[in-house]
Amino acid sequence: MTGSHQETSTAEYPSAVGITKGYANYALWLLTAINLLNYLTRNAIFALFDPVKRDLNLTDAHLGWLGSAYVLVFSVASLPAGVMGDIGSRRVVIAGGVALWSLATSLSGLVDDFGWLLFTRAMVGLGGAAAATASAALVADYFPGRRRSTAMSIFMAGLAVGGVLGILLAGQIEHRYGWRVAFLVIGLPGFLLAALILRLKDPTRPKSPARQGADALLAVFNDLAGIWRRILRTRTLVAVFIGGAFISFGMNGLVGWAPTFISRELALTPARAALLLGTYGLAAGIAGTVAGGVVADWLRTRIPGAKLVTTAIGFFVGAPLLVWLLYIRDMQVFIPVFCGAFFFLTWYNGPLTAVIFDVTPPRIATTVTGAYLMFIHLAGDAIAFPLVGSLSDRFGIERAILVLPLAAILGGAIVLSAVKALAKDTAAAAPG
Repeated sequence: MTGSHQETSTAEYPSAVGITKGYANYALWLLTAINLLNYLTRNAIFALFDPVKRDLNLTDAHLGWLGSAYVLVFSVASLPAGVMGDIGSRRVVIAGGVALWSLATSLSGLVDDFGWLLFTRAMVGLGGAAAATASAALVADYFPGRRRSTAMSIFMAGLAVGGVLGILLAGQIEHRYGWRVAFLVIGLPGFLLAALILRLKDPTRPKSPARQGADALLAVFNDLAGIWRRILRTRTLVAVFIGGAFISFGMNGLVGWAPTFISRELALTPARAALLLGTYGLAAGIAGTVAGGVVADWLRTRIPGAKLVTTAIGFFVGAPLLVWLLYIRDMQVFIPVFCGAFFFLTWYNGPLTAVIFDVTPPRIATTVTGAYLMFIHLAGDAIAFPLVGSLSDRFGIERAILVLPLAAILGGAIVLSAVKALAKDTAAAAPG
């Protein structure tokens, strides 16, 4: 029994490079805080849509493009950011990204027209891309064993928590001091995290990256065609990429337009809508994201493709609840249904991300993650934000937002289709 326990522990933490369980947990929480702040700065603008619209004289279509400015740049930059993470220092890539998005978020509060606000939001996306790919790869390397889904779910909880916390904080600061101050304040904490990440140990690169210099960079870009061919040959990755795009369309589009929907349809002030989303969404998002990882790890020895099954179950239960939610106007019913929907709709965050690292060789994992983020956002929420805005201008927000849960259900079904291929793809990606 003792030998078995020691074997599991060695597999779970990369102790060969001096990483203890305690240090791995510290790294996980630091990277989770960075992921949280990434989505906090990204989503803060959604609580500020109506006051920004009023002050800058914008339409809902303009607001949609403000959401997509982040996503478009984030998407395009994710692949080169992943490449840089594979050939260079992941800590430097993350720290640079955090510092950039912090500066750009603060500058968003100083602009006086749509064009400059669009530019600063795009720079937030560039910083987010640099940090997101390398952060996820570090978490996967810190937890290579059976705890990977749970660890990745904790990391991805930053997405759900940061997303709703950004709406909550921005809404409350705007209510008291205005939307410009909200941007200025929310941009500041990242500079501290950027400094901390530079001191973090890299679990697989204790001394220096394996490949450096201009020749290595050129070689990796020459390898990109081969990496894309590998993605297309890996049945699980094809399903995760396509299903992830539909999920990104539905979930990120929903987060972006939910404050405006609640404010208008439930006749609440933007601050009250942000408070409702922030408080209940925070609790449900944390619970759902962590639950998804725990359920996937618990099911892994019981059913094949447990991570994909867990992802699909979350959408098959949560999305119908969300459709129902769009027609509820009684707050006593709205709040519990909202909590239930958000709980299940956040199950996918950890398990689906963990699958990418399960079926990808470690040497190209960061690049593949960058390719995944680029694809799902370009084909997903980059389209969702302006599309829902344009539909809202024409048909009203209630009808426009209905396309989002329907897309999420379809994404869950596509992901589920790869269950039979997962074991084979995982074995093909194993070292040796």
